[in-house]
Amino acid sequence: MVLTEQSFGSYQQQPNAGQVARLKLLPIEAVLALSPPGEWPAPAPGIISRFGLAVAGGSVATELIFPIGGGSFQESSETSGAGTAWSLELMATIPKNQAGLLDWIHRNKARRWLALWLDRNGLAYLAGEWGNGLRMEASRAVGSINSQTLTFRGRATHPAWFLETFDSTQLFADVDFDLAFDLSFNA
Repeated sequence: MVLTEQSFGSYQQQPNAGQVARLKLLPIEAVLALSPPGEWPAPAPGIISRFGLAVAGGSVATELIFPIGGGSFQESSETSGAGTAWSLELMATIPKNQAGLLDWIHRNKARRWLALWLDRNGLAYLAGEWGNGLRMEASRAVGSINSQTLTFRGRATHPAWFLETFDSTQLFADVDFDLAFDLSFNA
């Protein structure tokens, strides 16, 4: 009998800082293509390649950078006769009430979003599906500290995926393609 063993995790792993450090938001209507893990070569299985995301030219990505403890992510799954559905939630608390951020919230409250985020361990993730983005909810508080909280929620047929990189210059490289390029051997 042949047995293959798999092991995940270790007590001797790297430090685990936790928390979301940075969040990039793309309007879901700007996403032209999103290839699931395995369709393009990536550093490891289960990771979306940097070539797996295509967005419309001129799209605007909004980035939020949080203080330590300002961002979190949570997902859960439930299985029924129709299959498994994943509920995803990203929450960001931004200190100080900021007029510019409040204006952005009001202008974009009806949009759906593709969320890309980086955790404090340096891992990048992606949530939201082409045509089915995350919904944004907002709240403000003036209490012991002033803050604005943004929550992005959604459901999907898969968990949030790992992303090869969070670096916009690699994810959204401006590569010109010349239709005159030819591989024929005509001399």
